[in-house]
Amino acid sequence: MKERKYVIFILLCVAASLQAQNSVKPFDEFWVTGMNKFDGVFPVYVAEKEVYLEIPEKYIGREIEVNGQIDRGFDLLNRPVDGLGVVRIVSPDKATICFQKPFYAERILDETSAYQSSFSLSNVQPAGKSYPVVTYSKERGAVIRITEHLMDGDDWFSYNNYGFIRSLVPELSEVTKIHPFEEGVSLTIRRYHGAESERYMFSSSTVILPDGSMPLEVTCVIRLLPRKRDRIRLADYRIPYQTLRFKDYSQDPYCMAEDSLILRWDMSKTLTFYVDTLFPKEYFQAVKEGVSAWNTAFHKVGIHDALQVKYANKKIIPAEQRAFISYDLKMPGIKSDLTHHPRTGEILSCRLNIGHGFLKGRLDDYLLSCGASDPRILADRYSKEVEKELLQNEITEEIGHLLGLRGSLSESSCGTTLKVGDDDCLAVYFGYHPFKGCENCYDEREQLRQWIDHHLPDRIRLFRSSEEEKLDTGFSKDYAIRISDLQTVVSRLDKIVYKGKKGDRGSSLNDIYRKAIRLYGSYLVEIAKAVGSSQPAEIQHQAMLDLDTYLFHPAKKMECAYVKENLLEVRNHILYPELVKLFKQLLSVKTISALRLQALRSDRKAYDDIDFFQDLYEGLFNGFDPSSAVTYEQMDMQLICLETWLDMIQEDAKHNGMAKRLKDELYHLCGRLEKLSTTHPQVEVRDMYILLVERMSQYFHVVS
Repeated sequence: MKERKYVIFILLCVAASLQAQNSVKPFDEFWVTGMNKFDGVFPVYVAEKEVYLEIPEKYIGREIEVNGQIDRGFDLLNRPVDGLGVVRIVSPDKATICFQKPFYAERILDETSAYQSSFSLSNVQPAGKSYPVVTYSKERGAVIRITEHLMDGDDWFSYNNYGFIRSLVPELSEVTKIHPFEEGVSLTIRRYHGAESERYMFSSSTVILPDGSMPLEVTCVIRLLPRKRDRIRLADYRIPYQTLRFKDYSQDPYCMAEDSLILRWDMSKTLTFYVDTLFPKEYFQAVKEGVSAWNTAFHKVGIHDALQVKYANKKIIPAEQRAFISYDLKMPGIKSDLTHHPRTGEILSCRLNIGHGFLKGRLDDYLLSCGASDPRILADRYSKEVEKELLQNEITEEIGHLLGLRGSLSESSCGTTLKVGDDDCLAVYFGYHPFKGCENCYDEREQLRQWIDHHLPDRIRLFRSSEEEKLDTGFSKDYAIRISDLQTVVSRLDKIVYKGKKGDRGSSLNDIYRKAIRLYGSYLVEIAKAVGSSQPAEIQHQAMLDLDTYLFHPAKKMECAYVKENLLEVRNHILYPELVKLFKQLLSVKTISALRLQALRSDRKAYDDIDFFQDLYEGLFNGFDPSSAVTYEQMDMQLICLETWLDMIQEDAKHNGMAKRLKDELYHLCGRLEKLSTTHPQVEVRDMYILLVERMSQYFHVVS
């Protein structure tokens, strides 16, 4: 019975296959009057609104990349979209073409491995998405219909992440341009979508059609990838690259090994970043220098003129280029995006998009952080010189990401451009230095590891997180200086913003003032991170002294007299939420645990939890001295601290040891405040402490 069912199944499969093959038309029947053919690597046929793609027989088994981008529309320009990516062309039968997406999470990298054959047999890949063959050309190329994938589909390219682009009106879609090029073919489609009309009501750049839809030009690129030996470079955790993780079965005969490879470009030819013709001319030099800064690192690797920057001319189609830089009116900020080969990690293309308007925010940030030391920004809040410098720094940092790094390792100080430093050069060497004579990627990595051990034994900064790095650079002192500089700027903020002119009802001043107070709060939190860190005891103690100097008992408040006198903003409404973060940092399980561990050290100079609470009481509660005056603002901070303390006890209940430590210390604090509630000369302070004691009493019985 089973054999009969098996025979029936085989017959059904054969019948289906024959039926599919019978559906393939003769080419003469396929070719209709008015049909146009666009010759190239992948010929394209168009008849009215129908579009067909020819897959030449010689490319069966080859890899292609299918990608797309938004050319223009909705104030976007040359924005990347999600694409089908790298696929392999396979033909399981004469009636079908498939785009296969192989699975690379499990591999055997050693081509000479005895397990290579069995691994291949046990890891048979699915055929992938199938496309019926409509006909065969006279050159024996398989022709498939791709109309719906261009007009209304979203599997070849999708822009669903742009939420403001609403539903598609597919009947209006049309192919406006087909351009064969050396590596493949690009097809430009004009689609029409609904929009958030209220956001575009006053936009002169939009055209609202009678049915409420707006045009969007999208280009889909089908690129034949070259045949070449895979150049995989395995990663090392100490060098900060973007990576692809996989399981390798050739490193250990008994089990698989977790490994990863880095993303990088094939630098056998110059990588040219084309800049869109609509890019503002005034910023071109800043972009050029921001990109070219990385040539210093490549030069040390032995690769000359690795990166170039050119203005694109009208003949250049942006979607076809490996690297393209654009400037549009949507989504302020700099966004970079890249595509890569899922097997080799080779970066195939990248886009760098600059959204109009982001530089104002960067200028405000620069004014607040560097205004005290850079007279250019004080003289002109919108200094073009500073603006270009900031843009150049942003470009340099983003290019590092587009080269495969997890970001630039160098930093710029006020009034200087970002330089590609020694650490950046070392990282580029790891990713791009051409090694000769290595038999495989394992030998290559071994040479790189020997190089790391030889060149980087003391360069710990390269291997550590940015937070750990801050802890090694005297950061508490650095943030104290930043707060002092910020005070200088904030005190003059109205004169900087208005420059002697009539104000704009305070709106612009309000915005930057709020940003300044939040920045002040973030600096305080950064200072607090020294407590419980691996820093010496004197630095942790100094951090608490800095909190006293710049928060608990400031000689000079972070305040703008003009804002205060004209009631434009209430400083404490902005600051107090930031202080909640500060006290959460100081009273967290992580901080208290670290302080407790330091208490167990034999080193008498260790900074422990007893030292911390003593410093906290000395600053925030005036050492419980009844003769010390307490300001209303200081009472507010005490209340914020206590409420955060109580919250932390509840949140940390699962960490019994730490919750008990906080609760025990709270009992001590309660007793001291209860005493002050009867002895302090200020009536309002006594009343305040009575309320605080009542709040604390919910956790234990207080003996009077």
